[in-house]
Amino acid sequence: MNESLLHYLWRFQKFSKSDLQTVDGQSLEILFPGHLNSLAGPDFSEAKIYLDQLYWNGAVELHMNASDWFRHGHQNDSAYDNVILHVVWNFDSDVCYPNGKPIPTLEMSNYVAIEALKSYENRFLKKPQFIPCEKKLDSFSTAQWLAFQDRLFVERMELRTEVINEQLKQSKNDWEAVFFVLLSKGFGLNLNGEAFYAMAASIAFKRVLQLRSDPLDLEALFMGQVGLLAQPLKGGYHEELYERYTYIKSKYKLTVNPTLRLHFARLRPPNFPTIRLAQLAQVYAKSAALFQAVVGESRLSSCYKLFEVEASGYWEKHYNFGVESRHNPKKLSKRFFELLLINTLIPVRFAYAKYCGSLCEDSLFEWAGAVPAENNRILSKFRTLGVPQINAIGTQSLLHLYKNYCKFKKCLSCQVGHELMKTV
Repeated sequence: MNESLLHYLWRFQKFSKSDLQTVDGQSLEILFPGHLNSLAGPDFSEAKIYLDQLYWNGAVELHMNASDWFRHGHQNDSAYDNVILHVVWNFDSDVCYPNGKPIPTLEMSNYVAIEALKSYENRFLKKPQFIPCEKKLDSFSTAQWLAFQDRLFVERMELRTEVINEQLKQSKNDWEAVFFVLLSKGFGLNLNGEAFYAMAASIAFKRVLQLRSDPLDLEALFMGQVGLLAQPLKGGYHEELYERYTYIKSKYKLTVNPTLRLHFARLRPPNFPTIRLAQLAQVYAKSAALFQAVVGESRLSSCYKLFEVEASGYWEKHYNFGVESRHNPKKLSKRFFELLLINTLIPVRFAYAKYCGSLCEDSLFEWAGAVPAENNRILSKFRTLGVPQINAIGTQSLLHLYKNYCKFKKCLSCQVGHELMKTV
């Protein structure tokens, strides 16, 4: 037994409600269990009950043990003064209001069938190879999966919107500046994303606008801020960028984070940080108001054209400084654009639409649906279980499901887990 199961039993009323009584003998009738509260305060709000035929409306708090009330410090928090019912699995202590009157308490263990506990244990607590419900997924249909994936995808966008909103507060609602930081992180991919993010955050966006007339100045700025222009210099191009950066750094009084570390190992050469930073410089040299251009586009093909750039000439025969390679123009590929689309552009468009109060989910799903399904270790395991992955909506939603639900065994907060427990 754990608290997540206790929440599930109360929220969906999966217990015997005949002859309910509180621990002090009051008759109890539950009209409405309340609204789940994911913020601070009691677990459920606006519950409706009868106690000895007297109607009550207020909050409900749940604990495994009644004494957890004190362990969590609720006796010192006025937000809990309106609790009308304390639901516990084990009644091991009286709990009182500030005036000393006992808070009505329901000991749930007296009203839950042993079959419900066994069903939960069989479905979710046996050690899985991948996810807790892996042996039961055949009862969750493809149609159910597709509907659930749509919900998960929106939930993933909502979480990213929260992060974007925090950045907006710090930048005084400068969407172009926030977009520059987020896009830079996207260009860094998983391995170098944080370093690229820190690089962009260290640069006032107005400097990007001031230098964008010459893409080599932007390239020098970006590479200098991540430490790629340190001695010893490897050839004339490296020296030229170093000289440009030295002037820019002095003029704008820039500081470099000495702890930044870039990764080249385990990356395909087209994803080397040198190439991606050179392409990022070309993107901003091409478009001054890039954020406005991205959110203003209604067609995906037009958005793609904003990112049709090629790294400067030096990189046609190089992937890193001083190491010559076969001639190969370093164009920003459509596949890389699709990664930017799903990880940066769509979340930003979603957040901005919410900010403007004009959210259009049709556009969100249309653009995401045009991106092919991704592939990695987690997604491959879902595929072996028969979980559909039609496009990036499916794969992004499953990554969100695994990271935020499966890993933490939040089975009873998941639509799949809820469906599997319906028979209880």
